[in-house]
Amino acid sequence: MNLDAGQREQSFRDKFLGLLGNTDHGPIDCSRVMAVFAHPDDETIAMGGQLARLSGIRLLHVTDGAPACMRDAEANGFSRREDYAAARKRELAVAVGLAGVPREALLTPAVPDQTAAFRMPVLAHLLAATFSVRRTTLVITHAYEGGHPDHDATALAVHAACRMLEERNMPPPDILECPLYHAYHGDWVLQDFTPLPEADTPALVIKLGNEVAQVKRQMFHAHATQRRTLADFAFETERFRPAPCYDFSQLPNGGELLYEWYDWGLDGETWLRLAEEARRELELPRWF
Repeated sequence: MNLDAGQREQSFRDKFLGLLGNTDHGPIDCSRVMAVFAHPDDETIAMGGQLARLSGIRLLHVTDGAPACMRDAEANGFSRREDYAAARKRELAVAVGLAGVPREALLTPAVPDQTAAFRMPVLAHLLAATFSVRRTTLVITHAYEGGHPDHDATALAVHAACRMLEERNMPPPDILECPLYHAYHGDWVLQDFTPLPEADTPALVIKLGNEVAQVKRQMFHAHATQRRTLADFAFETERFRPAPCYDFSQLPNGGELLYEWYDWGLDGETWLRLAEEARRELELPRWF
């Protein structure tokens, strides 16, 4: 029986989720899979326990992890933003190296931390070109959850890039997403998804074995400048789900935005304006 395009995509997505969920399965061929995250260390939080068996995966980090504001750099003993960014790049290489990911698998456009939302059209074009050249069939990225503006901007850029490929009659990659953190009734929720009433596929929850969890703990430690931030995250469980078709003209998480509690360079009103400007500049007819 011949499968139409939608059925083929569904079949591939489900097969990959099945392989991820089968923790006894050996290496998975990921030569056409790309993980796209906002900051060095996001990959470790989201899927550090999977990297060792995802053979050939590429990791693209949208930002260099160093905000233009020098507060974080100075707190870690750096007098220049560029030196802090270089340190985070070295930490990333060491961390993912513990899982067997080589340096040449790492891609970084070098956008400053906390600025991704202001560069979403450029990032979407970059990602669309990268997915096309590398013939990417699956992307693993952030959920749209209102936790950090760079996370949400990365999610938008990934979805926009896939939509752009569709508009060009090119096959877009499937998208799987991972949670990092979001707000709930005035508190932080770590490493769990915001609820989606329309989601038709439950999240895949992977509990890491002791040896894998220990490697992930070492990966956390390799991100030395982020130890205070990473201290609250767990390293025993990871979650994945097929990304829904987000409407980026609506705020995520019912409008409760964790990043509005902090000086992270964005608020909800500005997000909505930037998302609409990005849609128009990319000439996308709609978000869903």
